[in-house]
Formats: sequence, C-alpha cells, structure tokens
Amino acid sequence: MLDHFDEFSTVFGRDGAMLSVLLVVSLALTAFHVYQEWKGGAVPLWRVFGAIVGVRLPDRLGFLLFTVVLTLVLWALSVQGMTGWPLASKWSSFALGALIGARISDSIVSHWILYAMGYRPNPGLTSTPLYIAEAALLAYVFWEGLSLHPLGAWGGVAAGAIFFVLVLPSFWFLGALFGDWRRPRWARGTTIPDWTASSRR
Repeated sequence: MLDHFDEFSTVFGRDGAMLSVLLVVSLALTAFHVYQEWKGGAVPLWRVFGAIVGVRLPDRLGFLLFTVVLTLVLWALSVQGMTGWPLASKWSSFALGALIGARISDSIVSHWILYAMGYRPNPGLTSTPLYIAEAALLAYVFWEGLSLHPLGAWGGVAAGAIFFVLVLPSFWFLGALFGDWRRPRWARGTTIPDWTASSRR
C-alpha cells in the first residue's frame, strides 16, 4: 500500500499516516453525506428524486440503492484509488477519477441544480462543499497517479459523472416499467407532494 501511495502521490510519498488520514476522511465523508441524504431532511433523497419524476420508489429499494449500495461503491473507489487494493494498481487511476467525477457530479446534478430549480428540501446539500473540497484535494494529492493512466483517469471521471446524470432518467424508466409506482409529479417551487411522506413500504 505504501509503495502504491509513493507511486501515486509525490506530495506525501510513503507517509503511511497521511494515507490513513486521507482514506479515513474520504470514507467518513461518504458516510456522512449518504446519511444526510437518508436522514438529513423531511424525506430521504430517493423520495425527492421520485417526486420530481413522479415515481414512488419503494423505501426498502431506495434505502438499499441510495444508502447501502452507493456507500459501498464509493468506499470501494476510495480504497482502490488510494491503496491500490484489491485490484491491480492500474485500476486505481480509474477509481480516483470515478470518485472525483462522482463527488462533483453528485454535488452539481443531485443538489445544486435541483435546489436552484426550486426543488426543496434537498437532503445532503449542506455537505456538498466538502465533496468539492475533497475532489480538489484528491486531484492535487494524486495527480501523479492520475497522470500515469490518463485515459483510465478521464474514463473514471466520465463514469462517475454520468452515473449521477442518469439517476433521474432511471427513475423515469422505472415509472414506465412499473405503472403502479407512478404518482403526480412535483411542480418545482411548490411544497413536496404529500405522497412522499407516506409510510415506509
């Protein structure tokens, strides 16, 4: 792991303490942001997305995808990118790029744009500046590693960004696939529909 850190970060070299700090902060930031999206507002974020499109995603599925799976995927990207484990080191440039792209896209697409459009509440909004700060820090600290495999790194950035761009279209697709999930759409600038506050299923 220290050999990987030394190769990917000329800023800190083989400093195991700094590697630990960066990794723990990244994992904690993911957990904090995802927790905010789950419990930080009047409704969890998947209900906000569903209300915008007019789809009532079952809460168990929403919790699984937006809280459990998303956390594990972002954690895996952090671990792979910073430590070079468990896959070959060449995948770390992709993982770092994907993490950076995800942080930026999540902040802009899932939070800032929707808030500016009048869709409020927006749980998780308050921690997005930390996401952007971490993305900038990762780009600075791991620039050497990103530069080792530029195609992989930029591919990761694109993958991380596109993932969040496709969230709302995915809700629309689910509504088309499962007609009984369809609900009245949320008109922006108005109060979130009452059906988003219904009991968990």
